[in-house]
This record gives sequence, structure tokens and C-alpha cells, in this order.
Amino acid sequence: MSKQIEVLQFRKQQLQRQIHQSLELLQGSLHKNPSQRGYHLTTKVNQKTVTKYVRRDLVPQVRAMTRNHLKIRKLLQRLSETN
Repeated sequence: MSKQIEVLQFRKQQLQRQIHQSLELLQGSLHKNPSQRGYHLTTKVNQKTVTKYVRRDLVPQVRAMTRNHLKIRKLLQRLSETN
């Protein structure tokens, strides 16, 4: 096998591992509404904006999950380029 193919296969395996580790995700944006107490997760579903209330104790977990969503999108792009 050529060196270039080996490098590409290694990159592919690394990206697949990183994707697998980040699969706990949520799509959307987390916002604190100043006129209300809690946080809201906003996303598009069938071209309509959907907002869900997020309890304050879940905010760190939801933030991590939305970050994972952005990370997965970047990793998938890199995996596509590698393939």
C-alpha cells in the first residue's frame, strides 16, 4: 500500500473515533431570555422555529451537547474530504 493511502486511512479512523465520542448531541442554540427565568433551546424543524424550555440545572449538559453538534458537523466535513 502506498504511504498516502495509509495516511488517509489513519486520518479516517481518527475522525471516526472522534465522531463516535461526540454522539451525545443536540441541534440548536441555547439562549437565556431576560424577561423570563430559564433558558431556551431553539432550533428549526420543518422550516419552523421550535423552542424548548431548559431547566437551569440542565444548562451545562445542554451547552456541551450543542457544542458536540457543531463539532460533529466539522468532523463530518473533514471525513468527507478525507474519503
